[in-house]
Amino acid sequence: MPEFITLADGSLAVKGRNLLKQSCPLKPGNWITNGGGCTLDTEITYEGNPTLRTSLGGGIQYYPVPRTSSIQDPTYWLPVIPGQTYTYSMCLKAEGTVNHAPAVPLHWHFVDNEGDNYPQPSNVVASGTIVPGEWSVIHTKFTARNKWMRPFIYTGQNPAVTVHIAWIKLEYGDEFTGPSAAPEDEEVTI
Repeated sequence: MPEFITLADGSLAVKGRNLLKQSCPLKPGNWITNGGGCTLDTEITYEGNPTLRTSLGGGIQYYPVPRTSSIQDPTYWLPVIPGQTYTYSMCLKAEGTVNHAPAVPLHWHFVDNEGDNYPQPSNVVASGTIVPGEWSVIHTKFTARNKWMRPFIYTGQNPAVTVHIAWIKLEYGDEFTGPSAAPEDEEVTI
């Protein structure tokens, strides 16, 4: 039986539900390049699944509906609840040094309307360390202040560092619950 949590808007949600489709295991489609490339790698695997290779600097960005190019219209972004706390997490293996700070490599754009200047969420706390050459799990907690979010995996660093990403998760609440597929991605056997 799933556990439920009450959200900032008064509705109920399943605790630990991944809000990002095709993200556990990670697959291209909803995730597209942000200048770092976005390639499924069958040679570097995590728990038997291919990983997604990108380069940080530019990294990748997410859209709820698969697409091939970036779009600034926030109605194509992920809807979020202002005042709601979220936990954003990932598992990656970096080929070099990648710093984990409150807004990188788990990065975002938030807006209420197209043309907004990407205001930052509040109460941002980063946890975990990226160890070069090892699978590392990191997470960042934040409280949304706007109604649209475009998730990124990004650092902007130069020179860029190649990384392999096993999974990415965005969930309601301030507790990291571990990797899980979005319900839309799970196979149902009847």
